[in-house]
Amino acid sequence: MSHFISFVRIPALAVRQLVSPLPQLDVLKEDELRLRVLPNDVDLNMHMNNARYLNLMDYARTHLLARAGLLEHILRSRWQPLVGAVWITYRRSLPLFSKFQLTSRLVCWDERWFYVEQTFTGRKGLAAIGWVKGALRDEKGIVEPQEAIAGVAAGAVSPAMPDGMTAWNELTRGQLDGGA
Repeated sequence: MSHFISFVRIPALAVRQLVSPLPQLDVLKEDELRLRVLPNDVDLNMHMNNARYLNLMDYARTHLLARAGLLEHILRSRWQPLVGAVWITYRRSLPLFSKFQLTSRLVCWDERWFYVEQTFTGRKGLAAIGWVKGALRDEKGIVEPQEAIAGVAAGAVSPAMPDGMTAWNELTRGQLDGGA
């Protein structure tokens, strides 16, 4: 059921953005969604299923792209967004019907990848934190992130990659970048 919801919800967000755009957000600012754990989100333990976190992260990244102006630029350019790696740590359960915030922010980018941090915070504090390494591709291959950023925020420069993210990135480089 949740895959069907994403199949509808993400394209619906793209259409909504064309008709009635979300409030604009600087490309390096944090975006926040306020959500609730619904019956289709839970597992047998009656808390949010671990796979549902990833599903909601997909939607939240699309929401961030829309608010930062990147979604329209990506669609217009006919670029395909891809996820290269995801790391997530679960800290606390989010029980059925509990409210939580899902925040997403673009941390940095390099010559190939965007790096996004996403956090789930419930009433008792941090529930989960994830990092996502994503790219854009066109018919010629990978689109340099700086090209995409320049389309919506001319002159924007990537912040330095945090040390922890650098270590994680090194673990994923061998498999994803052909050892580069």
